[in-house]
Amino acid sequence: MSPAWARNPRRIALILFTLTLVPAVMDRPLAFDASATNLKRVEELKLPKKEGALRLYYSPAAEDAAAAYAAELEAAVAWYRAQLGWSGPVTMAVLDKADFAKVTRIPYPSPHTETRTGLIIMADRINEHPGFDQWDLEPMGLNTAFTFHEIGHVIARDLAIWSPNAWINELVANVFLAAYVRAERPQYGGFQRGLPPRFDSAGRYRRLDDFDDLYFSMGQLNYLWFQFQIARIADYLVSDGDFRAVVEGLRREFPMAVGRRRESVKKTFERLERIRPEVTAVAAGLAGR
Repeated sequence: MSPAWARNPRRIALILFTLTLVPAVMDRPLAFDASATNLKRVEELKLPKKEGALRLYYSPAAEDAAAAYAAELEAAVAWYRAQLGWSGPVTMAVLDKADFAKVTRIPYPSPHTETRTGLIIMADRINEHPGFDQWDLEPMGLNTAFTFHEIGHVIARDLAIWSPNAWINELVANVFLAAYVRAERPQYGGFQRGLPPRFDSAGRYRRLDDFDDLYFSMGQLNYLWFQFQIARIADYLVSDGDFRAVVEGLRREFPMAVGRRRESVKKTFERLERIRPEVTAVAAGLAGR
């Protein structure tokens, strides 16, 4: 995850107000050296490390989970390399709750990527995520699917795909997840099938404008409400099976460039329509104003 709202003073004021309403976001360690990266903090923990198709750090208590996630992510990485000719390095840390809090300000167990270092941070288990009891999804499979999302952020950065609209960057990561799951791992497809019915009440904010304004500061519950919705849109983009064409379309429509400004949600959908027609209809009420 990489915020796109931080350069706008009005959005910063709105976010500071929202933080007073969302205690979950405030429940995080504050004594961090701002000059250090999450990768540096992982390295300073002197955790066990394995080198292979990816570099893996893991908490000793998370060894079994780390091995399972790493094996699945290695297979996914091989598929992405074959599909796209991508050859970038991959680093993942699988952390228990105690180590997670020592490494990142994002609350446990939300998976995320530190884009400047390419570090994927995964919790050992997803069961403690707010709202998990309403998703009706198997936890190890869901967390495995999240690794495919997070590697999507890494690959998108390497391919120079980026938008000042936060929702587009999450959509892109979900495109990588959806394409691989459709092609190779249908057993992990629960996340991209759409919002679990019992989780609908978590959507206090429901429009993509809100997502772009607030991003993760809306709190873990509402953030995942959006991720389920965005994953469904991503699944539609790759549902015709031409993953490479979709990625090329994303590179064309959302090139990483200095000085690019956030666009209206309407404009982002105009770009997406050039990649896969009728995608706007899939988003339904999310497009908002």
